[in-house]
Formats: sequence, C-alpha cells, structure tokens
Amino acid sequence: MNTTLDQWEVLEAVIQSGSFAAAAAKMNRSQSTISYAVSRLQEQFKIPLLELKGRKAQLTEAGKALLADVGPILSGFRALEQRASALGAGGETDICISVDSMFPDSKLFAALADLTRLYPHVRPQLRQTMFLSSVHEFASSGADLCISGLPTREYFAKPILDIRMRAVARADHPLNKETRQLKRLDLIQRLAVIIEGTVGPSPKRQPHSPLQRYLTVNTIDAAIEAVRSGICFGWLPVYRIAPYIDSGELTSLRLTMGGERLARFFLVCKDVDPSSIERNYLAALLGADRDVETI
Repeated sequence: MNTTLDQWEVLEAVIQSGSFAAAAAKMNRSQSTISYAVSRLQEQFKIPLLELKGRKAQLTEAGKALLADVGPILSGFRALEQRASALGAGGETDICISVDSMFPDSKLFAALADLTRLYPHVRPQLRQTMFLSSVHEFASSGADLCISGLPTREYFAKPILDIRMRAVARADHPLNKETRQLKRLDLIQRLAVIIEGTVGPSPKRQPHSPLQRYLTVNTIDAAIEAVRSGICFGWLPVYRIAPYIDSGELTSLRLTMGGERLARFFLVCKDVDPSSIERNYLAALLGADRDVETI
C-alpha cells in the first residue's frame, strides 16, 4: 500500500472546502483530478473515507481518524517546503537572539510567536542571561540580535524599553519602620540584595554604594524572594513586584532621591541587512520602529 502526500492533501482540501468542486478551485486542478485522487486513496485502504450529506463532503469516522494522524505529517512537509523555499530565496531559517533576563518574557515570547506564525520555517534560538553583553554574544554565541542593558558603539543599537526599578523592602523590615526620610547611612547599615551576572570573564552587578553590605544573587526571582523573606531590601523591577506592592507585602522605601531608577534596554544588531526579512521583522516586533516604552 503506497499512498502519497498529495492524495492526503487533496482529501484535506475537500474537507476544508466542503466539496470536490471547491477543492479543485482551491488547488487549481480539474474536478476529475480531485475525484480520482480521493478514489485511489479509498481503494488502497478499502474503506470509505468520505460520505456525501447533501452536496457537502464529510469524513467518515475512519476518515477522521486517518486524516488526524496524517495532519502533523502534512504540516511538517509544508514547513520543510517553506524552509527550502526560504533558503533558495536567500532567507533565514535560524535566528539566534540573546536577551537580558530583565526583559519581560511576555514581550519576548509574544514577538517570537508572531514571527513563527508569519514565518513558520524560522526556528528561533534563544539565550537568556543577566547583564548580557552584545559584544560577547555576537563574538561567542553567534547571536543575530541582542537585547541588552549594556550597549556598544560598535554595533547598531536602538533603545526600546525603560524598566522602572524601585527600592522596596518587606512591610515589617526595619527600614520601613522609620517615619522620616531615609538617609544613605540607613541603607548601608542594612543588607541589600544585588543581582549579579557574568559579562564575558568578569562579573557585572547592579549599581550600589561601595560601602553597602549586600547579598548577591543571579536571578530576578531570587532577588524578589530575598526581599520577600525580610532579610534585605533591594531595587527590583516594578512590573515583576506589582502584585506584592498592591497587596502591601512589599513597601517602597522613603527616599528623597533614588527611590526609583530606570534601567534602559537596547535592541542591538550586529549588522543591518535589508534582505534579512525575517530578522528585520523580529527586530520590528521587539521595538526597532517604535518609541521607547516605559514599564
């Protein structure tokens, strides 16, 4: 028994279109060609796959089961054809993107989802880390695009996002028991959580006073949990801690200045190539063509 992908595609087209005539028009073939392909498929299985109800063609139970099984194969074959077509036209099938972990996952994955919906042949390759350096990512990780808080003059960089970082502590933390404005001395006498990442061979940390006592962590989640535990205070991204602020679990520190900072993130391209349609589309989704957003 040797069925072909084309026969299954014809059957799928008949079901999606509702009739042999509509499938013929959709596939730009004669109606007799469509009927013959379906007949050959049914003859090879020796079971009916279609039944007519009025003028509409519908699958039998056996037809439903078999077409469901072959669906992923048809989708995979179409993706293969699209990848081959893109390669033949000079397009890209793999896009490597390195993203600072501070950048919101919701924005990142929404952009990647839109990319793969429009260009299903593209396979995004993602790397996330704290304090990501575009210079290092382009040189060592083969990145095509980077989102970094550490821009470089050597590449094309566009500011896309400002993230508000607020000084907070648990509601019962000693710093929140002070009714006056806090001073620098108040802060350096208390433990702060500092997010640390490695940029190439050297570590990179959040800004802090040289005299500050601090606890280093490697992720935003760890920094949030450290502050929620009550052992320290820290500057944390507002978009990540909004529920804890709204519930009153975390409270903003009473600082005259510096209670809220902006962490700016840049979309960095190693090169600008108008022919890189898929890469340029992803760059646009991430904010290359928009004003800087603040969250």
